[in-house]
Amino acid sequence: MYEAELQSIVGDVRRAFETKSVDEALLAELYGAYADVGDTALFVKQILGSFPHLACGAATIYLRHRLGLGAIIQGRYGEENHTFFQMDDGTIVDITADQYGGPKTYIGKLQPPWSLKT
Repeated sequence: MYEAELQSIVGDVRRAFETKSVDEALLAELYGAYADVGDTALFVKQILGSFPHLACGAATIYLRHRLGLGAIIQGRYGEENHTFFQMDDGTIVDITADQYGGPKTYIGKLQPPWSLKT
């Protein structure tokens, strides 16, 4: 995937969450297949209302759906448990690090403050 195409998709996904224009039914379906949170539709409404706070898992799942490749990583941002996306070439993509004071979007190498859980 070309860098410009990746940046475009990442920006589109971030804007969809910021403007709450994500397809809620699709996101609920995707998240429901990932984790059991009970009422997935209610969960999706709550995370869209608090984005980027507590939305890293759902945003990453939706991002993976849009990109069609890569892995969902349960890692850390500093001292915080955090979910982000890793492409097949090792590049990480994070669209919710700003909940911890990080950038709104990050595309780059796995480096501090991002880390894998040990």
